[in-house]
Amino acid sequence: MINVPKLTREQVARLWKRQEERQAQERESLRQAVASSQVPLPEELAQAVIEQNSRHTRTIMRGHSGYALAERRDSFLTSLAIMEQCLQDLLVAINVFENAALSKESNYFAPGGEDESGRTERRIQKELFATANAAASLVDHGRRVHKLQPLPGYVDKRVECFGTDGLHEFVIGLRVILHHLHAVQPGWLIEGTSRATFVFSKDVLRRAVESSSGGFGAGITALKAYIDASPAELDLREVFLDYRARMAAFNGWMKRELQADTLVALRDYDALNKRKAIADQRTFWKALTGNWLRNWKIPPDPHAHLPRYLTPPQLDEVYKLPRNSKEQVDLVIQCMDKDGIVDDGLRADGYELFARSPPPPGEPSS
Repeated sequence: MINVPKLTREQVARLWKRQEERQAQERESLRQAVASSQVPLPEELAQAVIEQNSRHTRTIMRGHSGYALAERRDSFLTSLAIMEQCLQDLLVAINVFENAALSKESNYFAPGGEDESGRTERRIQKELFATANAAASLVDHGRRVHKLQPLPGYVDKRVECFGTDGLHEFVIGLRVILHHLHAVQPGWLIEGTSRATFVFSKDVLRRAVESSSGGFGAGITALKAYIDASPAELDLREVFLDYRARMAAFNGWMKRELQADTLVALRDYDALNKRKAIADQRTFWKALTGNWLRNWKIPPDPHAHLPRYLTPPQLDEVYKLPRNSKEQVDLVIQCMDKDGIVDDGLRADGYELFARSPPPPGEPSS
């Protein structure tokens, strides 16, 4: 028998500290290797990164040559989603007003309806303020992407999509007007029984712009030209429906450009993060199925949980196959596993889990 010496608490602590220091040095060496490597990373290096825990992988991957662009791309996409939501909320608020204003049952303009109309007008102002700020933010995030990774044809595509009539500069200028100069209050406009919307007064906008010579940057000329060419009352809904279409065209182009295979570092960065996510999910599911199959006398019944993961048509297809057959399990996996998490080991666990499930109610157990 080998006598293992008993260690004191202090000795254990020192050993633990040395181990942590050694692991930290290994991670630092890995980070430096990633930072200095050509892309795509060699497979051995990529696998070493994936095998780290998630917190350390995130730290190491900040040295990857695709990280900076990925960070700006993700910020741009988040900003775009916020802008799209703000635009939708603004247009919905206008439609809600229109439905209330034109409804025969509405008390919007009846005595006592001031609270409701006031709330509607404040909501329009809030959504307009949010949309103007989100538009300016989106422009900044898009420019940051292009500054780091120049996109071929960026300037020409911007002109092609947004035009030269000054609408873009007007929307961006609204943030300056509303935030710094003048709380422009759009007024409502009702035309008979067919149309109700909110409008800007052209004269009020012109005075707000002319009251300040700064804050609008190089777009001041185009902004003034757009206001000058507009009707006496600018329909808020028409302005932002037009802007939404132009914005969708330009930012749709940007998203496609950022998916190009020529951005090798970005593609490699995304691929490594996807592989890491799949590896983590695979480890998680193997731990679950392994525990159920090895440590539970009666594992959970997978049939009881399928409605949480499969659509009714998918369930119909699954139960056309022999119960607990490999074909049935394979179809369940095909429906659920969109990212390729299930490997041969997990598939074998799936076969065993279904095989050990109890029979349906009314059938004798085997």
